[in-house]
Amino acid sequence: MSHETIFNLDEALARVDHDRDIFQMIAELFVEHGPKDLAETRAALAAQDATALARSAHRLKGAILQFAAPAALEAIKELEDLGKTGNLNAAVAVCAKMEAELLRLFTALRQVLDKGLSP
Repeated sequence: MSHETIFNLDEALARVDHDRDIFQMIAELFVEHGPKDLAETRAALAAQDATALARSAHRLKGAILQFAAPAALEAIKELEDLGKTGNLNAAVAVCAKMEAELLRLFTALRQVLDKGLSP
């Protein structure tokens, strides 16, 4: 599966004024720290802490916005909203969907970073 189906590299580069070094730095940080944020989101849901769930989902949403990844963004927005409203029963399924999309995004970003961002 190509990264084009998961995130839009051209749009992501446009968000950093086509500065490939900045994009690479942001992508590397997300690939490194995103799994920790994902774990915090899962832990908040497991603890039935709606406030912590909304907060961790919001943090992930900010990171995902950089990559123009619509499926991941949609899932994380939905999870954040469920946390804000305290609807933790529905959040279980949405969290699983969000996790799957994030794992796809991490993999796609790693592939792009491994391949390089030559102009």
